[in-house]
Amino acid sequence: MKFTKLCNIRSFASAAAVLTMALVAGCNQIGASLGLTDQIEQVSPAPIAPERLRVTLPKVGAEATLAPVAQKDAITVWQTLDGITLSFRNGVLTATRGLGEDLISSDISNTVSMLKGDTGNGHYPMIRTYLNGEDQTYYPAYQCRKSRELKQQVKIDDVPLSLRRLEEVCVSPNHTFTNIYWLNAERTIVKSRQWVSHNVGTMVTERVMR
Repeated sequence: MKFTKLCNIRSFASAAAVLTMALVAGCNQIGASLGLTDQIEQVSPAPIAPERLRVTLPKVGAEATLAPVAQKDAITVWQTLDGITLSFRNGVLTATRGLGEDLISSDISNTVSMLKGDTGNGHYPMIRTYLNGEDQTYYPAYQCRKSRELKQQVKIDDVPLSLRRLEEVCVSPNHTFTNIYWLNAERTIVKSRQWVSHNVGTMVTERVMR
């Protein structure tokens, strides 16, 4: 998958596969929009598994294929050469680093339970952590709920899949967002659309079919 006006910045290879990072914000605005500055250390990832994660940021026009570089308990950290990392717990986004307006952390335990079918259709809290322009921490709190569930046919790398689609609506006094998760029969997230932040927008993830 690629954007029609993609500006290719870097590519790198590991022993397992070639990982490419292509970032767009009009090409001349990439550093400002995604925070790709000298503050991000350029470190080649050392993949710990053969899986790959394709990530797209539609709002800023960015696409990357990431490798897993660390795992503890149910949290997996995925990385690009540019030092950008995304942390997921059971496929649910919990933190980002290097995207500009990062999600510092997020309490997603209730979302994970909902995806397992443990919370029914009730509301549950989600607290997220961000830094503002003055490096001050703030904690927007949301009330979330599962709003919809259905079966859906999805293609990933031209492979048709029959998946369960779950939608999660989260509301605060100033903002509302909807996350969408596509799960297989084992309730593993193989595709998702998850909210990151106002500047970054939503993040679309797909497990690369191999």
